[in-house]
Amino acid sequence: MKIMLIAAAALAFSGPALAQAAHDTPAMTHMDPAAPAPGAQGSGIVRKLDAKGGAVTLQHGPIAALKWPAMTMTFKIEPGLLTGLRVGQKVDFTVKPGATPEVVAIKSAG
Repeated sequence: MKIMLIAAAALAFSGPALAQAAHDTPAMTHMDPAAPAPGAQGSGIVRKLDAKGGAVTLQHGPIAALKWPAMTMTFKIEPGLLTGLRVGQKVDFTVKPGATPEVVAIKSAG
């Protein structure tokens, strides 16, 4: 019983210290709001545009930064970014990964 009480007390007192240590790590620095959104670069071909639904379907090559193979997939996108794009167009894009990957920048590939 004493051992359990000692272990519980140790955990209770280490929580704030662990929280403080995690808070002070360099990864927790504040980001500049004017900085571009983080993401991975990709290239592909527009296969479908859905401005009303805020989606774009791209057939893209491998995206090494995300360890994604070449595939065709639909991404969430701000409808305003679709202006000037057309099906069949080659594009370069920036994707923000997550539960629902989002294209945060897209432009015609020169």
